[in-house]
Amino acid sequence: MYNNILATLLPVEKPLLSDRIERINKALEPGILELKWNSDGINPFIKNAMDVVTDVDELVRLMKDNVRKM
Repeated sequence: MYNNILATLLPVEKPLLSDRIERINKALEPGILELKWNSDGINPFIKNAMDVVTDVDELVRLMKDNVRKM
């Protein structure tokens, strides 16, 4: 979902979602820098990351659908 968000956003849409993309990046940071698949706390990390990414993905889909309708 994260890659799809970044790949499908148009240049004019990115500034509208820059704060949400930054929130995703902050949520993913522990998984990139410190956590391993067998680390303590991996399940809460995965749940939090999925919640944040899913929220933004749904917003992007809604934006794209509204643009198509217009």
